[in-house]
Amino acid sequence: QVFEPSTLAYPSAQQTANAQRNGRTAMDLMVREIRMAGYFPENADTTPENDQSDAVELATDAALAVAGDLDGTGASRTVLFCLDAGTLRRVHGPRGAASSYSCRGGTVLAQRVERLAFAYYDATNNPLPSAPGRAAYDLDGQAIGAVPSVATATERGAIRRVVITVSATEAVPNQPPQSYTLTSDVRLRNP
Repeated sequence: QVFEPSTLAYPSAQQTANAQRNGRTAMDLMVREIRMAGYFPENADTTPENDQSDAVELATDAALAVAGDLDGTGASRTVLFCLDAGTLRRVHGPRGAASSYSCRGGTVLAQRVERLAFAYYDATNNPLPSAPGRAAYDLDGQAIGAVPSVATATERGAIRRVVITVSATEAVPNQPPQSYTLTSDVRLRNP
């Protein structure tokens, strides 16, 4: 009588722990790469034509694209974090290429994600407002799926802090679904 319930409970507890571990791993990767946004090794040489700018390329309430040498390869690239049909994705590609700003086909970071949210703050920790008629934290009307315009980068250029929220649900056999929410607060090192 004792052994059977314990045997049934172990796989569901293990599944819940795995889901939370996957969520934390995804959050850690996002935090690390967002923190490095704006680190452009091209700016260290003596050739001004190579200089890069615009650390935050796309900033909405549910998607964020940042640029820089985020993976330590020595070249600046774009990384987009977005939610596609319950899947948290990371798209890594060249700056200015349309495919770098499209969520489809990106690397899966976590599944069964119900919500991915970003909130943006300036250097004095004031929330950056969205433009009239736009969703909260949709800073300048740039949309996922298209190369962002640098002409309207004023609001994105003011971002110094990003708060990330990921909410997910894991189906557990013989139990109600288990939900969890992770939140991280990231300060950009290279604004």
